[in-house]
Amino acid sequence: MQLSTNHCPRIGLSLLVAFGMMLAGSASVRAASATQQPGNSAGGRLREDVAKNWNIPPGMEGAKDVRVRVHLRLSRSGKIVGEPKVTVTGGPKGTQQAMAAAAMRAVLRAAPFNNLPIDQYDDWKEVTINFEPAI
Repeated sequence: MQLSTNHCPRIGLSLLVAFGMMLAGSASVRAASATQQPGNSAGGRLREDVAKNWNIPPGMEGAKDVRVRVHLRLSRSGKIVGEPKVTVTGGPKGTQQAMAAAAMRAVLRAAPFNNLPIDQYDDWKEVTINFEPAI
């Protein structure tokens, strides 16, 4: 399933509002990129910024099986360029949609990423963030 910021009606506005109001849940967020090295400080900063904003409702059916991947391009100033691409696998469709919406909200709330080192721009200009529930 592909989801972009312009396709929110596909998820349903009432669903987004309901999940946006629920701020409980436990999750882990991993930033990964073809150019990033494990332990890359820029990747760690980005991951922390996004993780602070990812909240999923507790008790969602099949949540432990859902994996969300958000791929985005960033400008030198840390702003998102274009539309992030969201890919979701595993779990029930309703849970996938809810977790994809939560992941997109987390990325958009964390942006722009102002604390990334400009001298390492080639390492973080394209980033893939993996969202996995810590259940």
